[in-house]
Amino acid sequence: MIDELPDGLVWRHPDVEDHLRVLAVMDDWWAVFGGADGSRQRALLLPRLFFQHFTDSSWLVEHGDGRIAAFLIAFVSPSQPDTAYVHFVGVDPALRRRGVAVDLYRRFFRLAATRGATRVRCITSPGNAASLAFHTGIGFRVDPGDLTIDGVAVQGDYDGPGLHRVAFTRTLTDPAPTPPAAIRDVRVCFVGDSFVAGTGDPTGLGWVGRLTARTRTRGLHLTAYNLGIGGNTSTQILARWRQECLPRLSGAPEPRLVLSFGVNDMTSDGHGVRVAPDRSVANLAALLTDARAILPVLMVGPAPAGNPGRDARVAALDERYADVCAAHGVPYVPVFAALRAQPSWQHEIAAGDGAHPAAAGYEQLTGLVAATWQRWLAPA
Repeated sequence: MIDELPDGLVWRHPDVEDHLRVLAVMDDWWAVFGGADGSRQRALLLPRLFFQHFTDSSWLVEHGDGRIAAFLIAFVSPSQPDTAYVHFVGVDPALRRRGVAVDLYRRFFRLAATRGATRVRCITSPGNAASLAFHTGIGFRVDPGDLTIDGVAVQGDYDGPGLHRVAFTRTLTDPAPTPPAAIRDVRVCFVGDSFVAGTGDPTGLGWVGRLTARTRTRGLHLTAYNLGIGGNTSTQILARWRQECLPRLSGAPEPRLVLSFGVNDMTSDGHGVRVAPDRSVANLAALLTDARAILPVLMVGPAPAGNPGRDARVAALDERYADVCAAHGVPYVPVFAALRAQPSWQHEIAAGDGAHPAAAGYEQLTGLVAATWQRWLAPA
């Protein structure tokens, strides 16, 4: 075991008995690429000879139980002693972005340098954005080409007619590679009412779409699910959130939940409000108790919706919601007072359907949520 590899992994040089084992994991890791034809093509790219004649410059990474976790097949060129070549590398998808591939490249760089090589070369297929990002991230430079595909220089017919390739070179006098920054995979369900859905916004973005679009934090891959339903009350949201969110968030490295509701609770149905204030508060408390046990939660308070009587009830509910969230340790973004003070918010409601703003109003709402959202989204 070595310091650079994640705990439980060990490395060694491969031998001829590993050839079929490596082909098997390649089919497992890349089964979606080409089916049976893809399997045959990969076997042709990695024939048995590499496990017979280039083992002392190649590496295999295994779990403690012997399962293959990664491999790198490479050699120093017999014809060009100043050049080393990485022929094939693979990492179990479950271990990607954890520095395993970078560790294997480091080992090969050190070995190649001791054997007199001053540069390392390798290739990838045009359009393989992940390979391009990885190699340039650890110091490889794209060689000039005679074609340009997706803005990248490509060498036409490199491996035969129609088999174009992107070629890389890295000099061994460059600084040692460092792992590319880990990418956080954050998935967020936004659950609520018509304001969450963005009703009335001609752009179709609402505040959820705007918030997501402006979230461009380096090292963050954000997936947002808008689960807003017009007319939903807290009772309906409490009943549906698990069924709708958990399938979307299952297996997510960083699952999160954003809630926003309350206006429909305080809407009169001719016999009183649709959900009594005490019941609305109890619904929120039950939802937070349930959700907080399994994932982080952020709550955005209800907004003014153009009816004076309802707005007065929503204002009182807003304060009680804030208290419930504080008691559960959930960040709460109050937006009611700030939006009611905006003449443009009221004007857009009056000019629209009488309850929802248009684009400018949702932009105002987004601005009120953004700072708390960014803090909440930051890694723990």
